[in-house]
Amino acid sequence: MQEKKSTRTTNGNTYLKRILCQVAWCTTRVRDSYLSSWYWKVKQRRGAKKALIALARKLLLVIIYHLLRTGVNYDETTLEKTKQKQERFRIKRIIAEARKLGLDIREVPQTA
Repeated sequence: MQEKKSTRTTNGNTYLKRILCQVAWCTTRVRDSYLSSWYWKVKQRRGAKKALIALARKLLLVIIYHLLRTGVNYDETTLEKTKQKQERFRIKRIIAEARKLGLDIREVPQTA
């Protein structure tokens, strides 16, 4: 069993936190984006406020830091590729669990 991590925010720059949350809130309003869909998934599990803080951290403190450090431009398609890769892994895991339970799974070829 995994240890539950604390969701408490530590003392920091309150102005920066305000700006991060505003940007995260604006990001949630963009339709059909990876970060917006990620927010809605987390919101279902944790609640709106904690999901917003998590998105602010993910969005700015991780993604923007990486962009500034590497000097590349933000590209939503790389996040979509990651999402598709995670979906394929999820399908493989579900099929493996079904086979472990003794179910006969046949993969249907997809028509393009």
